Amino acid sequence: MSTLPAVPAAPAVPPIEVPCPQCTVPADQQSLRCPSCHEDLAALVRLRYAARIDYNEALTHLRCGDTPSALVLLRRALTTEPDLRPALDLLATLTARTDPAKP
Repeated sequence: MSTLPAVPAAPAVPPIEVPCPQCTVPADQQSLRCPSCHEDLAALVRLRYAARIDYNEALTHLRCGDTPSALVLLRRALTTEPDLRPALDLLATLTARTDPAKP
């Protein structure tokens, strides 16, 4: 019986502030609307959080034992948000496990 790789506890990542493109007021975190002009910013918030969503999906794939899919999602997350530290750390760990020849 094989064991699945341990999934590290995800460190907290500070939230991303998403300003309204019309009036530059940050989106309300609950309603995803601009508190000033009431513009719906949900699509913009989704785009800004895409890397973090990919990172979370990578964790899910890893927990299910699907390391190749997790690697794809981590690389995609880092394409969108290159300084996303949890994704960088997890990708380095997984790469070291799957390809010990790489530095």
